[in-house]
Amino acid sequence: MSEVLALKYRPKTFEEVIGQDTTIKQLKAALENNTLGHALIFCGTRGSGKTTSARIVAQVLNAGIPANELPMLVTEVDAASNTGVDNVREIIENIRYSRKGHQVVILDEAHMLSKNAFNSLLKTLEEPPPGVSFILLTTELHKLIPTVKSRCQIYEFSDVPVETLEKHYFFVAAEEKLTLTPEVIHTVAIKAEGSVRDGLSLLQKYLSGEEVEDFSDKYLELVSAIYGQDVATALEVVGQLRKNEEARVIIQTLEKWFYWSSLEFFGMKTPIRDKIPASAAKGFDLAHLQKLFATCLDVERNFNATPNSKSVLDMGVINLCL
Repeated sequence: MSEVLALKYRPKTFEEVIGQDTTIKQLKAALENNTLGHALIFCGTRGSGKTTSARIVAQVLNAGIPANELPMLVTEVDAASNTGVDNVREIIENIRYSRKGHQVVILDEAHMLSKNAFNSLLKTLEEPPPGVSFILLTTELHKLIPTVKSRCQIYEFSDVPVETLEKHYFFVAAEEKLTLTPEVIHTVAIKAEGSVRDGLSLLQKYLSGEEVEDFSDKYLELVSAIYGQDVATALEVVGQLRKNEEARVIIQTLEKWFYWSSLEFFGMKTPIRDKIPASAAKGFDLAHLQKLFATCLDVERNFNATPNSKSVLDMGVINLCL
């Protein structure tokens, strides 16, 4: 079985991190000048290099420590499944024990912590034991409470540009002896939506000989039906999409399309540029697009209110058409 590409090509140094030049430059300068805080927040889209960069920071802080000893100094915690006060207390208790080297706690999905858990962490974030750093990773910075953000240095990881992704995926494909046309690489970069990891997962499918499905034309048909208030066609297309994608994913994808359409209105290049001519984008009703985007957000919240995702999706699509 072939090695997972996302792991095989995971950067091991700052220089290898893809598409985050400004943020990496800031981190390197802070490390070199000894001005890096003991509490950091890495925020940005999934697969943009937050966890990888946090691990590299831990390596730099422990320069000279043998590689086999580094795991003893780096604690990675999934906050999505360790949300409570007791989980945080256990982390705090563990870092009190002195070890040779610099201890680094990497808290993934930090926004998932409960408010009480955050409160129990505040004092430690402000005054951690000597030789201890915290790195909080999140895709949703706005969900972190202000008292946490005020105690941390914040580093933003942006969506990786399509052109940068294409260059990286061409390199990976060549290394893997995988022959793909520029059109396919471009499609992979578009579908990655700024995430290096997501694109590598798609390349993995090509490498494994799996069929890679493209639903962009279906979404264009759905968006066009919604924009034209064609309820029957919209529900028909949604029914077709539901055979392959979850209801929540469909709404989240619609959110992106309305967001991208709004940017295209201003002439900004987005992943749907190949689907919507610039002349058509200039004719968009921007206020209507904003309303559609807001409605998608409301529909997404409704998924948590009932287990019947089909009815939530269908009623949401009907509401989008009105």
